[in-house]
Amino acid sequence: MKKHAPCKGFLIDIEGVLVRDKRYQPIEGAVAWIQALQEAGTPFCLVSNNTTHRPAELVADLAGAGFPVTEDHLVSALDLGRRWLLERGRRRILWLGTPDLMGYWQDMGFETTVDGTCEAVVLGANADLTVAELDAALGPVLEQGADVVCLHRNPFFLDKKGRRRLGPGAWAAALEGLGGAGAVITVGKPSEKIYTEAIKRIGVAPAEALFISDDPVNDLVTAGKLGLTTAFVLSGKYPDHEILGQLAEDDWPDIICKGLGDIERPLLES
Repeated sequence: MKKHAPCKGFLIDIEGVLVRDKRYQPIEGAVAWIQALQEAGTPFCLVSNNTTHRPAELVADLAGAGFPVTEDHLVSALDLGRRWLLERGRRRILWLGTPDLMGYWQDMGFETTVDGTCEAVVLGANADLTVAELDAALGPVLEQGADVVCLHRNPFFLDKKGRRRLGPGAWAAALEGLGGAGAVITVGKPSEKIYTEAIKRIGVAPAEALFISDDPVNDLVTAGKLGLTTAFVLSGKYPDHEILGQLAEDDWPDIICKGLGDIERPLLES
């Protein structure tokens, strides 16, 4: 641990920290840890790049697994993307995430297209995305000046079988390389947008918050640069700390542990 300050609030990743990948089976000790925060009245926020569940469904799945959470505890990349699009009047979109969420976008007032004219290409996790479906973005990006809205930049994610699958970060890199006239933006991690939203939600200063994640590259580097204390748990994407070799030493997490249950609350509190 490089440094330590008493923590008054917590920002917590979901997959790999609270639950195991898309199966949403609680990781040992995680439910009790969150219950302890709730009982103590300690503010916490779930900061999620999940783009396969509606926010309400995500919270319902967590509650069904025993976690004492509501939608007020969640800041999601999906919702931030929705807000970004609405604020800029981008209502006709090409959705290149999971087909299961096509109805979500329509319910939120968007017109979805499979091909043809659109104002924004929106990228989310889709394990079954085909090259032909990605090709549908070529016209909007190259000829129509459509924005590319990447809900998060994770290059891969773990599916329900625990297999690594290419994520929206990989597709965003491909579309960004086309050099279209529209904007290419990211709203979820590692963009600062989702971190600042979550910090506002818990109402503490960055130096008083701890960010906990299983992804030191895509999650914790930004958190550290914003002044948060960071904890890397080995219960998700990475079973050891070898991944830290990709980072400058100044970007290494402050805490490394096996799982959420190993982070002792008395150690973190003043």
